[in-house]
Amino acid sequence: MSLTIPQLLIRLTLLPMVLAAVIGVLRWRVLPPNLRALVLLMGFVLPLNVLGMALMMQHRNNLFLMPLYAAGEFALMALVYYRTLRAGRLRRALPWLAGGFALYVLIDSLDVAALRSFRPGQQLVQGLLTLLVTGGYFRQLLNELPAGRLRREPMFWVSCGLFIYQAGYLQIALFSNYLLRYSKELNMYVWAGHSVLFIFHYLCYSLALALRPQPERRPAAAVPA
Repeated sequence: MSLTIPQLLIRLTLLPMVLAAVIGVLRWRVLPPNLRALVLLMGFVLPLNVLGMALMMQHRNNLFLMPLYAAGEFALMALVYYRTLRAGRLRRALPWLAGGFALYVLIDSLDVAALRSFRPGQQLVQGLLTLLVTGGYFRQLLNELPAGRLRREPMFWVSCGLFIYQAGYLQIALFSNYLLRYSKELNMYVWAGHSVLFIFHYLCYSLALALRPQPERRPAAAVPA
């Protein structure tokens, strides 16, 4: 049976995840603590995505996985940035943000019957929190790293992938239920766009894990007036 473009793209989303996980495992010993946390994140999300894909191909509902996926992914992403950011309010807030989001997901998921439907609230909150964290990282980066070295900075690629993916996914999560009522075919192509963003996201992770770790940086000293 031939696959449509959206169906093909959805099936291809596992490939960059597997690639990132393999690179992370092979380079574990030379990775700094923040990128090791990224490999742990891969070890969490990859089995859930494989399970979700298997359920989808059997035409079974896989939406009950989304709360666990969202809470676990954000907690491990917060660990990545906790090990990356310098001391500051955002870094100190990360454990509280991760714990608060997990509590919100738990409370929002108490209605077991609703777990079988797509509810974008959790994804919207996760996306906004992720944009906040990556924005804090970019602000730190502007103060510390010469522009010419950005391409060799692993966390720059991690943050680019996260920021672009979440910025796009926020729009999809906001309007997907409306589009489904308007046109099922259009909704499928919108989710194909999500698959493209997802593939780009994990290719950025793969690149970050493949790069040679950069030496420890110190914040730039202020220039006297």
